[in-house]
Amino acid sequence: MRPLRLIVPLALALTCSAAAAGSTVKLGPSPVLGGGEYSTGGGVTVAVELRNWAGKTGLCGVWAESERLTAYVRHKGNVVLRKGSIALGNEVLTHNLNFLEQVAPSQSYAGAPAGCVRLSRDWRAGDANRRLEVRIPRQELHFDRNGTKGGGLRVTFRDKGNPNPALTSGSLIPKKWTSFGSLSGKIE
Repeated sequence: MRPLRLIVPLALALTCSAAAAGSTVKLGPSPVLGGGEYSTGGGVTVAVELRNWAGKTGLCGVWAESERLTAYVRHKGNVVLRKGSIALGNEVLTHNLNFLEQVAPSQSYAGAPAGCVRLSRDWRAGDANRRLEVRIPRQELHFDRNGTKGGGLRVTFRDKGNPNPALTSGSLIPKKWTSFGSLSGKIE
């Protein structure tokens, strides 16, 4: 009888937390955009917004990378986002932007299904009127053929002031020649 007392509450707790995790949050009408571009062309866009969740500060957002990227940087957006942060004024709210949901590049990210994180920081009066800032530092991505430290290709990622870098093209050849795969695993 005793093991049953432990299993029932545990099963109920897991069911409730799974239902809460499955709920979808959509971005509002005007998320803040940021990101950067690769030296080989193309880039990554981040769209984020601030939320008040029961008196705590929440961040929700998405990220997108250019559809036509060189083979070296394709699917490297999560590596770049790992070093990013989001600030509210002079206060850094979070590091590592890999909680964001990946979406296709778009002119507008309003209504996009977002990944969110609830912070331990209390919501403060006036937070809704303060502007968020996406900060992704300049980074060097190194690609070596044989795994050694020397030689290879070096690609720079940096903010060039473009409001939506994921809409830029990273390749001049036709899209079907540069799309060897997709996130779903299907060959395009």
